[in-house]
Amino acid sequence: MRRRDFLSNTGAGAVSVGAGLAITKNSLAVQPKKNPVSDLYPDPVVVMIFLRGGQDQLNTIVPYTDKTYYKIRPTIAIQKEDVIKLNNRWGLHPAMKPLKRFYDEGRFAVVINSGSPHQTRSHFEAQDYMEYAAPGNRTITDGWLNRYLTATANPRGEDPKKLRALAMQERLPRSLRGTYPAIAVPPNLRDIEEVLDLFEDFYSGGDPEALSVAQRAAARKQSGTSSRKSLKSRDRKKEEDGLMSDPIMASGTQTIQGLRRLREVLYGDADDSTYKGPREAPETGATFQEYPGGWFASRLKSLAKVIKSDVGLSVAATDINGWDHHIGMGSTDGTLNRMLSFLSEGLAAFMDDLGPHLDRTLIVVSTEFGRVAKENGNDGADHGHGGATWLLGGQVKGGHIYGRWTGLEPAELFQKRDLQVTTDFREIYADVLRQHMKFDLPADFFPGYTPSEKGLGLFA
Repeated sequence: MRRRDFLSNTGAGAVSVGAGLAITKNSLAVQPKKNPVSDLYPDPVVVMIFLRGGQDQLNTIVPYTDKTYYKIRPTIAIQKEDVIKLNNRWGLHPAMKPLKRFYDEGRFAVVINSGSPHQTRSHFEAQDYMEYAAPGNRTITDGWLNRYLTATANPRGEDPKKLRALAMQERLPRSLRGTYPAIAVPPNLRDIEEVLDLFEDFYSGGDPEALSVAQRAAARKQSGTSSRKSLKSRDRKKEEDGLMSDPIMASGTQTIQGLRRLREVLYGDADDSTYKGPREAPETGATFQEYPGGWFASRLKSLAKVIKSDVGLSVAATDINGWDHHIGMGSTDGTLNRMLSFLSEGLAAFMDDLGPHLDRTLIVVSTEFGRVAKENGNDGADHGHGGATWLLGGQVKGGHIYGRWTGLEPAELFQKRDLQVTTDFREIYADVLRQHMKFDLPADFFPGYTPSEKGLGLFA
């Protein structure tokens, strides 16, 4: 394996940085109470789950009292008797039943008609614009989450035992690419000790002292500190000899170190008591829900262990591909049904597993755009515009459907075919950073866009 290919896959080679929602309230929603774990582990975590392909809002968050919905989707609409009703207008696809209790408990909210204002119907463009949080701007090459990590990095260098940024997949999503070193997780992490040894030896030149120099230099680079006065003359000589002339060398040392730390967290304890099946969670007395099968649930299972291990995790991300349902999306018997079950069952188990740590963990589910309101002739729908954003856990004011609904008649649709975008996704992301992550958002954080000062009121 070439070192640049390895780094591309693990993330070390990446170099970079409408307020006033209408609210539909669920009268049964109850805001979660504070718990002692929040005081013991106060640092917030955000988990970004990106549904790649253009996830359909209308068959997921269903306007089941809208006659036009059934008129324009005569084959694939979710029938009223099958909808999991949230209120007198909106309901969930029946495959999302595992998440209904979180909505009732005030831990799950949806922003309808949300997305990017850019008109592109290209998956690649739309995903880039959303993950860089700069619609239409091709000059931005650092993800919005990486900009946050860079802005909040410890100026003295990060603790090597901490894992602030983690992609639970083989390649870094664009949102995590940038100057701050984030780690992508190879699928065979448990079995790559020899590979890590080889790369660590390469980056250090076979010299443990040189590795230490590289790590300190990477910390200075990350914090924006250019001073080298603290280095001994022999250390500066090693730097000048070329060890740090390539930024990949610096970031490579941190990647290897991070992967070793992650292996220790996930596999270092022979008594893996977190995952022994249904049990009583000692902090809350709630019954732990066993994870379903499949790679997505497996990723979340590992992620829950990292969060509960108190290793400084701040940002995590993972993708689910396959939401481009031109064909066979179906109603309660198609591809969408299977994929929503896959997603919802994994999320429910993850939230149960986190227990009291859910109070400090916010899950954000996004997609690059929605789908056309009217079904096509292939039991599906084509690329659209407005979609939906989900927020689960944290201190979200759940039990609500947020956003301004504009209707489904042709005159009410974007280009007479798609849901309107009435909430810019950057408003949501801004609230996530300001309210959940407690980040003082700089004026230029979103290039060319200034979120409202008031915010959207998504958090308690």
